[in-house]
Amino acid sequence: MFMYMIYFLIFMLSCMLGAVVGLGGGVIIRPILDAIGFHGVLDIAFLTSSSILVMAVVSTAKKVKDGTKIEFKTAAFISVGALVGGVIGNLFLEHLVRFFDAESTVQMIQAILNIIVLALAIYFTSSDRFRYRLKSPVLYPFLGVILGVSAIILGISGGPVNVPVFMVLFSMPAKQATAYSIVIVFFSHSFRLVTMAFTEGLAAFDISYLLFIIPAAVAGGILGSLISKRLSDNTVTKAFNLTMAGLILLNLFNSVVFL
Repeated sequence: MFMYMIYFLIFMLSCMLGAVVGLGGGVIIRPILDAIGFHGVLDIAFLTSSSILVMAVVSTAKKVKDGTKIEFKTAAFISVGALVGGVIGNLFLEHLVRFFDAESTVQMIQAILNIIVLALAIYFTSSDRFRYRLKSPVLYPFLGVILGVSAIILGISGGPVNVPVFMVLFSMPAKQATAYSIVIVFFSHSFRLVTMAFTEGLAAFDISYLLFIIPAAVAGGILGSLISKRLSDNTVTKAFNLTMAGLILLNLFNSVVFL
């Protein structure tokens, strides 16, 4: 029961922060669960995706209700690519686990790649000179594939990649970028769960934790949306970068542990 309660707190707080800064929560959850070491790579991936799916529904519904503007046509085009990318990323992650035959090796690779991605996320969101406007809808699905693959392989739900991409390539303010990010996260992880269910089977995962994780994700999504509503775009950007810096430190710790 102790571990169930620990997981409940981790997932609730992670989903809350994820809803505020558009991370989905996976980028926070995965390295923490890696550090705890209670579950393996695939179990962590399944539990994280389950919580993110629930949080994304709750958070997006709340943000739209509160007036956050989301052009669902744009989100749909990118999401189609993210679905494909999610499948490709999940198959590749499973192949890596089998290839190295050591989950700690895969976790170390993820930690190192996350450090690089998180550092780049801080760099591109910190300056307004990196702002463009991608106008061709034809390119949206291809962009979605890249986002979907990176989200799954890195095990970070896509937020650290999605938010900078929307801010840089679509010139979106931080709060709007976080809303789009969570929509993409929802589609990539929903399809990922379906894929995992068919390829691995639900019996392969520790589903008992869902009884605690799903309520935690609902609570986190609601609380995060309420907090986000009261913050300015500048504050959300600062919160995003501060979260990225903290996660770099956590991934550095994990990369040393897995050596």
